Amino acid sequence: MAIQDLLSLNFLVPFVANKLDFKRAIRGLRGMPRRLLLVGHKLAAGSVPVNTVVTVSTETDAIDRFGEGSMLLAMWRAAKANADLGLPIDCIAIAQGVTPISASTTIVVENVGATLAMPGEVMLYIHGKRLSVGATTSDTEATIATKLIAVINAQPSLQVTAAAGAETNEVVLTAKWGGPTGNSIDVRSAFYDDDRLPNGLSLTIPPMALGAVNPDVSPVIAAMSSYRPTEIVCPFTDSTNLNLLETELAARWEANNMRDGMIVNCIRGTESDITTFLGGRNSPHVHTIAVTKDVTNPWETAAMAGAAIESQAVKDPAVPQTGIPLLGYIGPKQASHWTIDQMNNLLQAGGSPLEIGQDSTGNLLRMVTNYTLSSAGAPDRSMAEVCWLKTASYKRWFNVTEFQTKYRGYKLAQYITDPIPGQKIMTVPLAEEIMLGIYKTFMDAGLCQNMPYYQDTLTVEIDGANQKLKIIDQPVLVVQHYQTEITSEVVGGTV
Repeated sequence: MAIQDLLSLNFLVPFVANKLDFKRAIRGLRGMPRRLLLVGHKLAAGSVPVNTVVTVSTETDAIDRFGEGSMLLAMWRAAKANADLGLPIDCIAIAQGVTPISASTTIVVENVGATLAMPGEVMLYIHGKRLSVGATTSDTEATIATKLIAVINAQPSLQVTAAAGAETNEVVLTAKWGGPTGNSIDVRSAFYDDDRLPNGLSLTIPPMALGAVNPDVSPVIAAMSSYRPTEIVCPFTDSTNLNLLETELAARWEANNMRDGMIVNCIRGTESDITTFLGGRNSPHVHTIAVTKDVTNPWETAAMAGAAIESQAVKDPAVPQTGIPLLGYIGPKQASHWTIDQMNNLLQAGGSPLEIGQDSTGNLLRMVTNYTLSSAGAPDRSMAEVCWLKTASYKRWFNVTEFQTKYRGYKLAQYITDPIPGQKIMTVPLAEEIMLGIYKTFMDAGLCQNMPYYQDTLTVEIDGANQKLKIIDQPVLVVQHYQTEITSEVVGGTV
């Protein structure tokens, strides 16, 4: 047996050489680096420059960089509450669009008399946060409106500001940033069954509206040029920005790039609203949370889901994202949630509805991508499951890093099948051994299955003229358990 020399044969001085090689120090599975990226608006008080990737680990830093009451700070808090230890959270503050218009609504306080007939509590829910003021029998519509303005502006974490309206009984709420996303801020006067306004008093609250002018995600994409987030939370769902992002992600999944990642967003609306939106999308790299009549901001829901999805993928990308709670989420009342037929329609359309508990909490139910049709327009579920893409991404990363860390600097032999031991020569049998070893590791981890099929379909070639090793394999992924069918043939009496 010949072992490769460490020292030149021309070096004759007595010497002891001991090389340390760590290529095989880590056996079995390796953890793929995963990062969660949040894209959103900061306030002017936020210290971080726009279009810059920053890693944020503490709430103090998040407040300093984005400003209290900003979209991005709310997203960071939502993500942090749902992220496992060790998952880095990165953020990019995006500039607002040119001369954006902030969403607003005007609350009208109305009472049947000049003053209240009896004292009580006046409550208001703004993106799920409950505010209330005490009302006495001497209060008028105007004094209650003034109290509401004061309590709203005393809460800096709210994503709206309050001001007096044209009439003394009006409260004008305005989003703290411009653009149509502010139209999704939920405002209501009651949520729980025991919320009661004083007799004779009512609050008229139109939905937030009139927010306009989307930002441009192009600088965000440029800022990501040398950076790989594995899960991206982006609140901007207009076609222009989504087309740009989908194109960027498609390029990142190609073999000449391999910085693959996925986007999660959230759409609130009716079944028709959401299926119409999904009808214009078909990216396997985007998954959309579909919600209705909830109170949590969609960008916060998406941040919760992104952190929960990626935290699960860190541990095991093949485990289904089902039953995972979204901590901090406040959904609709049970009677206001999707019916089972609506949930099925949304899943078929490429949307991911949530599972809503009796207490209006929310869990991930089943995560699918926006992909529903092949390039020829035929129904196609080959890239519909988020777990499949997460697992395939991890398998590709493992294959690539295995060759990069352990077999770099090898010679390539097209005709040698049994080289002298110790020689660093890549051959077809060695490449087959490597690929089968990787597959066995993935089978042991419950990520892949059916070794005989994989071995039979594995093809390895050496292109000596171009100094390339070429491999085609067909990994059989472990899939997810979503449904169970049991037929009970009941027998009564004696058998």
